[in-house]
Amino acid sequence: MPINPSADAQPAPAQHPRWRRPAWVVGGLVGLLVLGVAVGEMRGWPVLRPPMERAMANAAGVPVVLQGDVKLHLIWRPRLEVGRLQIASEERFKVPHLLDARDVSLAWTWGDVWRWRQGQALRVHSLQADQLDAQLVRLKDGSANWQLGAPRPEGAEPDAPLGLPRFGTLLMNKGRIDWNDAVQDVDLKVGVQGSEGEAVQSAEAGYVATFTGRYQALPLKLNVRAGSTLPLLQDADGAAAAPWVPLRVEGSVGSSRLLFDGQAAALLGTPRLQGEIQFKGRSLAAVGDPLGITLPQTPPFDLRGTLDHEAGAWRLKARSAVIGSSQLAGDLLFDQRERPSKLSGQLTGNRLALADLGPAIGGDSGDTTKDDATAPGRVLPQRRFDLPSLRAMNADVQVDIDQLDFGTTAVAPLQNLKTRVRLAGGVLKLEDLKAAVSGGTIAGSTQLDANASPAAWAAKLDFKAIDMAGWLRGLSTADATSSATAKGTATLKKERNEARQGGDQAVQSYITGLLFGNVHVRGAGRSTSEILGSLDGPVQLTLRDGTLSHLATEAMGLDVAESLGVLIRGDQPLPLRCARFDMVARNGVVAPTLAVIDSADSTMRISGQVSLRDETLALRVVTRSHDWSPLSLRTPVTVSGTLADPQVGIEARGLIGRVLGAVALGAAAGPAAALLPLVEQGSTSKVDPCTVAAVPEQTGAQPAAPRKP
Repeated sequence: MPINPSADAQPAPAQHPRWRRPAWVVGGLVGLLVLGVAVGEMRGWPVLRPPMERAMANAAGVPVVLQGDVKLHLIWRPRLEVGRLQIASEERFKVPHLLDARDVSLAWTWGDVWRWRQGQALRVHSLQADQLDAQLVRLKDGSANWQLGAPRPEGAEPDAPLGLPRFGTLLMNKGRIDWNDAVQDVDLKVGVQGSEGEAVQSAEAGYVATFTGRYQALPLKLNVRAGSTLPLLQDADGAAAAPWVPLRVEGSVGSSRLLFDGQAAALLGTPRLQGEIQFKGRSLAAVGDPLGITLPQTPPFDLRGTLDHEAGAWRLKARSAVIGSSQLAGDLLFDQRERPSKLSGQLTGNRLALADLGPAIGGDSGDTTKDDATAPGRVLPQRRFDLPSLRAMNADVQVDIDQLDFGTTAVAPLQNLKTRVRLAGGVLKLEDLKAAVSGGTIAGSTQLDANASPAAWAAKLDFKAIDMAGWLRGLSTADATSSATAKGTATLKKERNEARQGGDQAVQSYITGLLFGNVHVRGAGRSTSEILGSLDGPVQLTLRDGTLSHLATEAMGLDVAESLGVLIRGDQPLPLRCARFDMVARNGVVAPTLAVIDSADSTMRISGQVSLRDETLALRVVTRSHDWSPLSLRTPVTVSGTLADPQVGIEARGLIGRVLGAVALGAAAGPAAALLPLVEQGSTSKVDPCTVAAVPEQTGAQPAAPRKP
């Protein structure tokens, strides 16, 4: 019998898929989890307090204690709010704790935590506290109590220090930060008191802080007034710069007084500064040495201008820098990012007095108690240079000074001094040196190499058309000295031309003329005295279109009759045919190969030597008259003694012979005959005495050879 399937089939009962029940369970668990997280975020996760303390202590490597109300927020912007937070410090740092803060709000980002765990410096997004006490210590080996267990970066030196923690925002009502850093040689105590608020927008309100202690070798005592936030350890988010905060700093830095009024960010982190500065002190060197800046010993200074600092580069725009009697200005950049640090820019000014840089160039600083002070009876400066400081930094500074004053009325100041100061690898150079003086110019270069032992010095200078009477004012007569400084170059040239044309005006300067020459010398030593005492090289000087005092000429030749005549009718300048001085320095002893002064009246030749090693003189001047004189005691004149105490005398041997001859003739033939040995016949050489061809001419003496050391 056929079966009808459709007739016998019954409908199957309806069933739910098996997967729907687990889905509801998972959904319920997720909902409970979200609800639990939401409730936890709202209540601040009180159940996580013990494990959070353990986790923080394990990560930091030191005990961490949370006291009072504790609220933790982990979503979106993680933060911790706690009544009191204590982070201990290892016993080897010998401080009670790293951080002790009350009513704390601590915020961070998970990215900062991850980078810290990779060995980078710890960065905290925000730290706010009603009271805060931080004890920051770093030892000589580079280990610091703020490293908080973070591993060192790969490839870092064993003693390479990690930097201070960075803070996006650091706010407190009252706080104290002690910073003792053996690596940077810092021992500072910072006391802070202030308040936050939108109304606090200027340096007249907000935070007041005191800095006391020592930064490197500089004692600090500063009062700081900041604006709405305290710019101590603040840092920026990502590439954004830390916010500017109004800042006023006033107090003492070492023996100097400081006033800064401007704005700043992250003073103890990666500092930025911008504002007006006034700085006064007893010497620039006392400020520069601890900072690694090579600055000279100077008299008291007063600096005013603007100061900017960012990313390790300091820029000073000095509107006025008064140093002793010098008046300077400049735009200088000190870049600490380079190794070694580098100073560059421009130095300008109305006046630079050489005496204000005396100690820097080996001169006297006024302290005669030091062992290297110039000894009594010596003239050349013996104070040693600070050679190690030349290797502490590099420099490239353009100098443009209106006037360089030598500090004496005997020498006219240089005008329009221009040079380029370059310091690299311990070698100090003055390049493209140019200056104007008394109608002429000085040009050349100098170099001091502090790497050599002893330090090596070299100079190459050229002199062109310098009016001697205007430059070396010490050559002026007593009547003219007081007015020499008031005379211009045109007046001096006019007087010199009138004298050469046979005018009857009185002598204003014992010697005049246009000076030409060159100096190419070198030496070695640790002071100006040692360098000059080892001097080697040629010196050539020529005087053109000049005049010479008639009385001085006759006095050097011991022409009694001519001298009496000059005294009666008055001293008048004699035109110079020429004056030339070719000298050679060998191991500090300078001797002329040709030294002659030829006037219309006579020719004077100079021989001998000047020892710069012991500052002694041994010169001999022989004068030969061009005209007849009835009464002459013509004999060589000697200059001996020292640079500090020169002695002028005569060679008695030749003079005694002439006097004895006169006495003998007077006894034999009468008084009139006694004058015959004293009569000067006079002679004029056909050869220009200022040429090398004239050197062999008989002068009664040959130049003395330099003495061996």
